[in-house]
Amino acid sequence: MKKFKLAISPGHTPDKPGASHGNITEYGLSMAVLGDLIFRLGKRGHEAWIIGADSNSYQATKINKLNPDFGFELHFNSFHDATWNGTEVLHSGSKKGRALASALHDSIVDLLGTKGRGTPIAHYQLNKRKPLITIIKNTVCTFVVIEPLFLSNPSDFEKIDITLISVGILRGILNYWKGLE
Repeated sequence: MKKFKLAISPGHTPDKPGASHGNITEYGLSMAVLGDLIFRLGKRGHEAWIIGADSNSYQATKINKLNPDFGFELHFNSFHDATWNGTEVLHSGSKKGRALASALHDSIVDLLGTKGRGTPIAHYQLNKRKPLITIIKNTVCTFVVIEPLFLSNPSDFEKIDITLISVGILRGILNYWKGLE
């Protein structure tokens, strides 16, 4: 398998950690998964860079300078209605974006046993009348946003497993990359 370069970004920042459940934050959980994933990718000889938390425009500029083969941002959903659950992966609508999103979505759903919410185009608040979210719109490489589960849903929260989420992402990435060769 040809080696690839991957740009990854945690959802949110240490100062603005995003969704939380007890003392578990979206940012902290993202960083734990990404650390495990980078280790697994490195063992296989692939390059992966964590793009520091900043504005989405600045992150896109940084990613474009690195010129990776593809990339993603990792988030964990939350909603005021605790019945919302499942995995979704957002993309730009391009053929490669849909392929990467589908490979990741299917792998994560398979390993975690979450409800598959699909692979919608990444419009702000998933409203088709709004523009694409900045990091996807301004990134030159194929780039997606992964939402493995809802921190606000008790059943999804019980499925949190750093290793399984990391392996689910890894399998999705490798399946996508094999499909390009």
